Amino acid sequence: MKTTNPTINILRASLLGVCLAFAACSESDPVDPNPPSDNYVTDSCVIILCEGLWGMDNASVSLWKPDTLVNRWFQQQNPGKKLGDTANDIILVNDTMLAISVNWSNIIQYIRPDGTAIAATENIPNNRRLATDGNYLYCTSYADKGYVAKIDLRTKEIVDTCHVGHEPEGLAIWDGRLYVMNTGGYSTQERDHDYDSTISVIDLTSMTELRRIDTGSINLYGAATQNGQFLCINSAGDYYEVSARTVIFDMKTETFRTFDFPATLSCTSGNKFYLIGSSYSYQTGTAALSMHTITLPELTVTEGLTDYACAESEISQMESPYAMYISPYTGHLYLSDARSYATNGRVLEFDPGQTSPLLRSEYLRGINPSKFLALPTR
Repeated sequence: MKTTNPTINILRASLLGVCLAFAACSESDPVDPNPPSDNYVTDSCVIILCEGLWGMDNASVSLWKPDTLVNRWFQQQNPGKKLGDTANDIILVNDTMLAISVNWSNIIQYIRPDGTAIAATENIPNNRRLATDGNYLYCTSYADKGYVAKIDLRTKEIVDTCHVGHEPEGLAIWDGRLYVMNTGGYSTQERDHDYDSTISVIDLTSMTELRRIDTGSINLYGAATQNGQFLCINSAGDYYEVSARTVIFDMKTETFRTFDFPATLSCTSGNKFYLIGSSYSYQTGTAALSMHTITLPELTVTEGLTDYACAESEISQMESPYAMYISPYTGHLYLSDARSYATNGRVLEFDPGQTSPLLRSEYLRGINPSKFLALPTR
């Protein structure tokens, strides 16, 4: 197993921006060892969001069709227009619109399913993760210590905000409430607060914070994965003394259970969460990779990825596992490898129902592929 750090930590963007500002994106990648197989069949296209490098204004979107990969899809569909600097999240708002948060450009870009730009919401500095109830879009921001913005999807205007814990990350909606994971990630740079361990509960109608629930686990970093009333949350720890953990939070009862392994990357299918964890230590300079499955609602834990065990060997050989996703339309597993974090990423697709589960892998023309989103064909 390679020990290159695959962890996704709160300082990564700024560190990469400083250390890799002059790194060139390689246009000549290794020959793909796994070209599309003859039995490749899918009923959906998959969007791949690439963060790019902080400060380099090179975020991009690729479209993975059943028969081809379209790199720099957003630029192709919008000639002369860039996506922006450091893309963080992408979600399907409805059948006609998607939203993309572009962190360092301080915008949320709206596009149609064909990739053409519709509009943008500006003035949400340091925006992070997204959620929607169909009428409004909600976005976390690290600015002003941490808040959530509420955006009217008809006008694309900010209609309300709510302050939460320090440097909020993932968020999810359940029964008229918004649950926001707080990190306190800037505690290493600002001396006025520590890492945060709380989940803010917000009333969606009034946009007021009802309470904060202390999980006892610090730095709730990353996009929480939702399966019905349950959330899978990564507690990244402090990368020194406090180890990374997984928190499974029940939004219906507002109770939680903690496990002593990380959920650096997670996805869901059926009644299961699938986790790839990276416990990185600055003291040793190494990362221990783990894989687990959590079955709901019993919260039973199994080593490995159970139904997707076919991908474990490939994962263990990755330089920097960066994203995982299971299509709700096909059940296919998608994975990305950021490799050196400064060159084109690699993406892979698995179908455990096939004799040869690895259907294909591709090298992108995009850096740090951090999100997948499947779109059904019409």
